[in-house]
Amino acid sequence: LTVSFKLTNILTGEVIFSESKTYVQPIKVMSSEIGQTATDQKIITQYQNNMLILVQQLVESTKAKLKLSEIKTTIIDRWKSYLILDKGFDQGIGKNDELSSSEGDLIRIVHADRDYAVAIPIMLYGNTKEFSKMTSNVRQSIRKPKALVMDIIRFGDEPKELVEQIFSDATGDNAPFTLVPVNRRYSALAQSISEETKLAQAEDINRRELPDFFIRLYVTPTIGYEQKVGQLTQQQFVYSDVMAEMIDSSGRVIHVAHASNEIKDIISDGMGFSLENQKEVALKNALIKLAETFKKDLKFTRTDLKVSKSDNQIISIQDQGKQLNLGLKINIYNSQTISGKQVLIPTWEATVISRDGNEVTAQLDAPIGKSDNISVKSGDIIQVDTQENAIDSNLSRSMCAFLATEQSGEIQFKPFTIMTYYGFAKYSKYPFYATGVDLEKGRSLKDNIQYMTENAGFKKQLNLKLFEPKTCIQPVFKVNVQPNSLICDANDKNCRATLDVTTGVRLFNENQQKIGTQGIKQEINLKGFSMQNHKETYLLQLLNDLPPLLQQIAQKADSTQ
Repeated sequence: LTVSFKLTNILTGEVIFSESKTYVQPIKVMSSEIGQTATDQKIITQYQNNMLILVQQLVESTKAKLKLSEIKTTIIDRWKSYLILDKGFDQGIGKNDELSSSEGDLIRIVHADRDYAVAIPIMLYGNTKEFSKMTSNVRQSIRKPKALVMDIIRFGDEPKELVEQIFSDATGDNAPFTLVPVNRRYSALAQSISEETKLAQAEDINRRELPDFFIRLYVTPTIGYEQKVGQLTQQQFVYSDVMAEMIDSSGRVIHVAHASNEIKDIISDGMGFSLENQKEVALKNALIKLAETFKKDLKFTRTDLKVSKSDNQIISIQDQGKQLNLGLKINIYNSQTISGKQVLIPTWEATVISRDGNEVTAQLDAPIGKSDNISVKSGDIIQVDTQENAIDSNLSRSMCAFLATEQSGEIQFKPFTIMTYYGFAKYSKYPFYATGVDLEKGRSLKDNIQYMTENAGFKKQLNLKLFEPKTCIQPVFKVNVQPNSLICDANDKNCRATLDVTTGVRLFNENQQKIGTQGIKQEINLKGFSMQNHKETYLLQLLNDLPPLLQQIAQKADSTQ
């Protein structure tokens, strides 16, 4: 049994504390007793006992871990409709924080530096100067880029909430980013509390801005089987394979990671975890390893760039370091001296739309201070957190939205599409975008983000302008057992076989015309397996042997573009 709970700021929808506990308590019954009333009651009683134990554990854990504190700040000046506060991220105030006053006023932070912050009013009824927020965050996490686990794509019935919770817990506070937990029941909770307390009106909720980055997790089918090794003993074999990607506001995949976990266990006379239990253990172990791998090589660099030219709604930016990729959402800052302090005021949201060498063109989307009429001028500043340089996005790719993976042959291998996606995102020297169709549900990335953030306090109109590459790929896959190659001993043990594998991609342009094909044919030899578990053996071998083949295909595709 696994129980999770989330402590949510009802004014903003921000989850300020999240905790999860799992408890395993086997019940031993005779096979003849299964389905009997007494057995069912025994299971119900054990479930109730487990629930009580978990709730007690959650309470004790929360008492030990939850350190709520109130951070207070004061308005020291105003510039147009902006409010300048006397504290910044060194004191625990971060971008997109919402602060309230004792009179019910509400403001949102649109920029934070070490010792100051800039806010805009949401509900400002009087001349309140003192604002505060409740937080459980450690202060070093305030200045980190924010990331939202946007989706979990899986082929089995693994609970998405559990997968997310395990990955989030394992990511921890020492990651180079801060995870943004989401309570998707927030809107209903806020509406209910509004009706009971008049604390907030319906039009005051759903104001949260999207985070800087999105994370998507992939859980491939967990492989598990048992085979006899003696009269009273069996060997269990379980293998779990998981992947993760980080996507920026343009839809570009900026980081990917992969992890797996293998369990080999000898059990006697059924005295051990069931195969299903072992699959869950393997998945949890793989997710913990994935979190560690994912954050290890991820490093963000903050870069300041300047506007070189402004013409109506179009601006030019000099970007010699190639930090800005097409479709990236950026903020424009105006530098002002306020109360003797150099202050950056975010004035406009913009989207990068083209690049010509080192000159980037961006389109102004919307003013941040809604009541102000501030024009962008040469010398205005852009701040951007990047993980790596943005190689020319005109040579980028995505998955084809208009074509499904073509898979034929005797052996169907569901993870192939995801593995091809991962191979190009990791090994291609050109940018790869997640803006094709969702690999599980058929939704676009934009629709998926909209779906995952609705009812969680985020804006209804997210104003996403994701970049669509001109080139897309269609995975192609075929696996057959080579004729007459499958040979076993008299007991269908100690088998061997040869798989003929053809794997590759077709490349299409923006007019949906095929412009190229890359592929590899490979023989894979297997031996020492039982015929009873031949399907699982084939799948496991493909999981291990396909990644280097897909790396070669991505590199061959690069060499011909």
